[in-house]
Amino acid sequence: MQAFELVCACLAPAAQALPDAAAVDPGLLARVARRHQVSALVAARLEEAGQVVPDTLARQAAAARRRALQQMGAALDLAEALERGGIPVLLLKGVTLSQQAFGSPLLRGAVDIDLLVRPQDVAAAWEVLARAGWRQVNPPTPLTGARLALFCRAAKDSLHRHPETGQVLELHWRLSDELAEPLMPPVTALASLALAPGRSVRVLDDAALFLYLATHGAAHGWARIKWLADVAALLHRSPDGGGRLWAHAARGGGRIAAGSAVILAQELFGLAPPPGFVRPRGLRIAGVLWIARRIIQAGEGARELETTPWRGWAEMLAKLLVAAGWRGRLAVLRRLVLAGEDIAQVALPKGLIWLYPVLRVPLLLRRRAARGRRLREARRAGNTAP
Repeated sequence: MQAFELVCACLAPAAQALPDAAAVDPGLLARVARRHQVSALVAARLEEAGQVVPDTLARQAAAARRRALQQMGAALDLAEALERGGIPVLLLKGVTLSQQAFGSPLLRGAVDIDLLVRPQDVAAAWEVLARAGWRQVNPPTPLTGARLALFCRAAKDSLHRHPETGQVLELHWRLSDELAEPLMPPVTALASLALAPGRSVRVLDDAALFLYLATHGAAHGWARIKWLADVAALLHRSPDGGGRLWAHAARGGGRIAAGSAVILAQELFGLAPPPGFVRPRGLRIAGVLWIARRIIQAGEGARELETTPWRGWAEMLAKLLVAAGWRGRLAVLRRLVLAGEDIAQVALPKGLIWLYPVLRVPLLLRRRAARGRRLREARRAGNTAP
């Protein structure tokens, strides 16, 4: 477990002596860092400590920084375009979180750009994105009327890709279904963040951000230690050691999610619990921790959740354990019987929308069969390539 332990030491918010990277398998170190999307953070910490960064890890870190720089430019342009269209927008995670938590927009890896708008602005936002050259992937075509309303209820985001740059964007209208208040927060819970000279964006303030990040990470079983590093950095940088952030999360229905974040950050990074922290008790927190400890360190920390025996059921169980109140748990269960993908693929008349839950299993099996065919074709193409 040496590689995983070194990665955790590099992510610890409080300065500490690092294990000797030269004594760690460089290939495994690179795989663990890539799997948890922390290559740039780990490489920066090794450089800071005067250690040599292995070649593969250095290349991963450089690619992550380039991707972050491209995402920053695209995110700024999109936010400004939406605001010009009269659509309030927040930037989530990605480069803004990297700046808030680590002091640089280029350190925290992100696969895509995440934006949040109000549910009533979704159709208008899709039009702005289309004019900016972003192709809508899911749903594949814009929806209107009752079908759009049902899609927005079943799903919390849409997926878009830029055909020239290959960048991916998720447009959210809910933060997380497991939150007690998942919609666009009030102005009092927002902050302005300067990402470039003369260019600022709206983001969640530290308290709202901590609750959202803890809920998001716990609901996914803390499958990436990147998410734990985020919350640990916010707690560590907080003027009062995170006491205010913990109190806000506990009041907002996030005691289980935030509690799991504090406990795991203490175990993995040696982070001191915030002032006033009271460790939650009971089956819910025990279940979240049991799931997270197995997912995080699977395959010496290098194995993706999708390849483990736990896969989908672990995330679904984690969501139910973390959800704030019966409304949150009902929202999680609703997504089992009403899927945005089904509504996007099949257009039913308004009077027959009740059929979507009936079609859930057949459509799911069809998608899985199509995905299996694509994988087999890709493998055959790889085997026959010169």
